[in-house]
Amino acid sequence: MNYKIAVIIGGPSPEHDISVLTGLQSARVLSSKNEVSIIYWTKDNKWFLLDSKLESTDFVDTSKLKKKELQLNLGKNGGFYYKRKALDIDIFINSCHGGPGEDGTLQGLLDIMNLNYTGPNLTSAQICMDKYVFYALMKENNLPVLEKFKIQDEKKPNFDGPYVLKPQFGGSSIGVEVVDNYETALKIIESSDLYEKGALLERYLENAEDLLIGVRNYPVFNFSQIEKPIRNTNLFSYEDKYLNNGGLEGSKRELPVSISKEAENKIIEYVKQINNIIPSRGIVRYDFLKIEEEIYINEINTIPGSHALYLWKNLNVSKYELLMDIVEEALSDTSKGWSVQGSDGVALKSATDIQSKLG
Repeated sequence: MNYKIAVIIGGPSPEHDISVLTGLQSARVLSSKNEVSIIYWTKDNKWFLLDSKLESTDFVDTSKLKKKELQLNLGKNGGFYYKRKALDIDIFINSCHGGPGEDGTLQGLLDIMNLNYTGPNLTSAQICMDKYVFYALMKENNLPVLEKFKIQDEKKPNFDGPYVLKPQFGGSSIGVEVVDNYETALKIIESSDLYEKGALLERYLENAEDLLIGVRNYPVFNFSQIEKPIRNTNLFSYEDKYLNNGGLEGSKRELPVSISKEAENKIIEYVKQINNIIPSRGIVRYDFLKIEEEIYINEINTIPGSHALYLWKNLNVSKYELLMDIVEEALSDTSKGWSVQGSDGVALKSATDIQSKLG
């Protein structure tokens, strides 16, 4: 079946540019058999309707793109409107990385407008974007995670450096760096707004390897091959992911990675356990760290770069099939909406006057 699809890209996020790349790729793949348009969410929180055939360089100077500004209607006929007419869209593909596009804000907005959208729902988006909440949830379920410390006034970590400093909210390794001591971390935090919503320290494992795997639950639960990114620095950095060798899909990697069967089985078992706690919606990328034969859960990327389509390239499933599966999954989701059961007016009728309740 063919659909009218709108791909949402951009957003007021440090990962704005990567979102544009991801969304344009997805739009190009899907437009072979569907009617596809772009909804561009600007850095200053405006919305514009664009053609799906744009190139990434068209977004360097966006002034030429801002012609068809959209309005949002939150009422009974909620949705995106252009010149007072609602866009006729079957499904919205969320290609926004980081910030309000991935932390539950956009998900809540689309829920209120009663629109179908791909990717995480509000709850899983919030849990996975907050690195400290995710860490605490994994620890509570006895899953292996590296100890994390949330930087707060007049408190110091109870484990020694060097540390990995991370924004509590964010992705694409932006703001992630190795620091030798706590004092250095504090100076970096003071000089950047990347950490204004919170900052974390975790123990730095010098010889750890990054291992990544894609996970989905539709049409059935399955997962990709395991990837080992080849990095040029002591961390899998933003430059390694998106700037070197032409971007994420051109980055150097070992796919599938050459690891022991024991390590592979551990990762797959952890994936199954995590998926039971936070069921994946869309294509999710699980990031692990391996040191010798120990495996640690690092984080979950609910809207990964390029939607992690490249992780399936050796498994005889096309990018088009993968994207159409996340579309079909979102359209078949019946969990939207809220219940008003119990809101029957009885409490209102039996209550005394408001002033008496204030006394």
